[in-house]
Amino acid sequence: MLFEISGITTNPLTPVVWGILVGLVFSLVGAAGGILSSVGLISVFGIKDVNLVKPMAQALTLVSPLVSVPAYWKQCRVVFALAFILGAGGIIGATVGSSLSFSYLNELTLFTPLFGVLVLFIALQIIWKLLYSRRAAKNTTERAAAHFIDTIAQGHPPCDDGVKVRLYSLTKYQFEFGGERFQFNPFYPFFVGMGIAIISSAFGVGGGFLLVPFMSILLRLPMAIIAGTSALAILIHSTISIANYMRLGVSLDYMLLMLLLGGTIVGSYLGPLISRYFKEAWLKMVLVAILILIGLRYTGILVI
Repeated sequence: MLFEISGITTNPLTPVVWGILVGLVFSLVGAAGGILSSVGLISVFGIKDVNLVKPMAQALTLVSPLVSVPAYWKQCRVVFALAFILGAGGIIGATVGSSLSFSYLNELTLFTPLFGVLVLFIALQIIWKLLYSRRAAKNTTERAAAHFIDTIAQGHPPCDDGVKVRLYSLTKYQFEFGGERFQFNPFYPFFVGMGIAIISSAFGVGGGFLLVPFMSILLRLPMAIIAGTSALAILIHSTISIANYMRLGVSLDYMLLMLLLGGTIVGSYLGPLISRYFKEAWLKMVLVAILILIGLRYTGILVI
């Protein structure tokens, strides 16, 4: 089948299968969706226009937020103020990042080595997170998560122990979750969100690999509320990034995108069903190995 906009010919089942892989990995591990999307578009399908790859890959990362955010919202597990502050900074960052990338990172010979470095960084970040989680001591974050789980186990509605705003001003936002209080300065996530969006929009990835450690390590928030909050922030800045690429003249290959999205939706549905049969740490280590190979290949260190 000929995909004229992408300039490739491939079996229509191939993008569906790759989409399933992307959705499966992202739903099982919660990372690398944008990375695998870009790898598929460049190395599997052979797309040469790197400015087409970026928004197409980001479009695939929107599947998980669109599905997950409403579910987290119903469980009162989204810190909307934090997501919108990150998203507000992300609007600026996504516009700047996509504009600069469109003009200056528009050749595969320039894009792939830098993309490879980014992939290696993400692999190291996942390794560090695995080691950090094993050494982490009991703290406010873990107590809040345990309290929330106990509330649900006892048959109470999740919102009984979910996110509740307690104080907000220009310099302080405070909320309660799981019987514990958390707070942050709104200006902090605004500028962090801007920086993360610049990087993610420039490379066509979601940005969760930076948002999650920022919220868990620097803001010290429970993972129970990080997933939904980061997904909403990603939804905001990725949408702006895609729109700006299109404004700059990129025409998306909607036929190819629909096939990939269809597979991604299937993979995202299958992931939670089979995740019970695998240990999360094992899955992440397999992903790390794959990312290291991809990073080494794209940087030119490893020739395959």
